[in-house]
Amino acid sequence: MYKVEILEQVKSPLVNKFYKQYSVRGRANKQDQLWVVYNKTDIVAACRLQHKAEFLFLSTVFVAPRHRSKGLAKLLITTLLEKQNKVVYTFAYKTLVDLYRTVGFNQVLTYTLALQVLFDTYKHRNVVALKYP
Repeated sequence: MYKVEILEQVKSPLVNKFYKQYSVRGRANKQDQLWVVYNKTDIVAACRLQHKAEFLFLSTVFVAPRHRSKGLAKLLITTLLEKQNKVVYTFAYKTLVDLYRTVGFNQVLTYTLALQVLFDTYKHRNVVALKYP
């Protein structure tokens, strides 16, 4: 049975341990909203929601390989989006754009300066800027 939760700030090391186990690039910090999917007591998926001045930024969405193709990324993202009241941006790999569209993200057509600066640091990774709602 899978369960989605937002973690308390003091538990950010648990997410970093999960990311490190799979050599995931991002690192959680105490300023992030950290969302996880548990399978019993094990974290099997996680993501970070970073608070920027003008928006929220979804990053480092990762599902453990054994638990993929079960809809966990979609469950995780959908659950966290239901709890937000600000615009959420993400930069999705082109192969994952369809997943994000199924939960309501659309491609960004106009960039604010803050978003453009952030995108410039990621664009070499072959990503697409998306916005919700």
